[in-house]
Amino acid sequence: MPRKARVCVPVLATALAVSLSMLAGCGNSTLGSPDASGGLLAHRADLRGASYVVGGGPTTALRLLCQMTIAAMQTAGATAEDECGKVGALDVHDSSQRSDVDTGWAALRTTGPDGTPAPGGGLPPSATPLATLRAADAPRDVAWLDPTAFDGADVVVTRPGRAADLPALAASTAAGQATLCATADAVPGSPVAPGTAALLAGYGFAPSTRVVPADAGAVLAGVATGRCTAGLVPGESGRVPALGLVALPDVRGVLTGPAGPRGFAPVMRQGTLEGHPAVVDLFGEITRRLDGTAMRGMVREVEVDGRDPRDVARRWLIAEGLVAKG
Repeated sequence: MPRKARVCVPVLATALAVSLSMLAGCGNSTLGSPDASGGLLAHRADLRGASYVVGGGPTTALRLLCQMTIAAMQTAGATAEDECGKVGALDVHDSSQRSDVDTGWAALRTTGPDGTPAPGGGLPPSATPLATLRAADAPRDVAWLDPTAFDGADVVVTRPGRAADLPALAASTAAGQATLCATADAVPGSPVAPGTAALLAGYGFAPSTRVVPADAGAVLAGVATGRCTAGLVPGESGRVPALGLVALPDVRGVLTGPAGPRGFAPVMRQGTLEGHPAVVDLFGEITRRLDGTAMRGMVREVEVDGRDPRDVARRWLIAEGLVAKG
């Protein structure tokens, strides 16, 4: 027996070493396997046995978030079905008899007090705090998770080198005529272009500053060509980096409105959440990393460079170390 033991131990050790070597050299581990090499989410949330239908749309940002969710859930061991053509928050609010979507995302900037997107993709009359949405939706068995670090507010953009921040930009307008171009649906409101009144007053722009409302494309083109001193546009606009413009931080928080930071929040059916509560950790790893620079860069890749949202979303997750490459 001792001789057998001395023979078997090295054999087993060798076999184990070979097996580990083969696993380490394997480059074909799928994102759906929690054993895939690398990827924080494979170890952060165990969703094996869970199955989700994921919705998200109609905007580019929401489609990207939908694809991130699918890749993240697969990495954590779940089955995730792609329904990214559907409006995630709207479908989650619908009855399970009418919609099979279990989870999606909501842009809090455009979410009405009933928890669903404002009609026609517009803005609700006033922003609804997340706490209010949670309280209103709890009896409907709809859960709201914490939103992204990116607050979803409009941003002021200008050409590189013009000003280091918004206070400096405002101070520069005292020397002469300045033109602020703004999208017609910027928030919070003013009679000319909503959002400009709060911005001009909050940072002390010169009274002579002229406000020119236009669509987002015209605003950005105006800033890029110098016709506009600065522009006020949606915070996720992918053409900001595409045109080489810079977004100036809203250091005084005048553009977020009385409801505070907005962002994008995951929405889930309560029963789905309770089945595998570890999904909260999965979403949290995404939302706390996703800032405005990342969102604008990904939207640019889709809208300007013509890339597939699925590929763009997965590349960001891989770059953040959340899912495995392969």
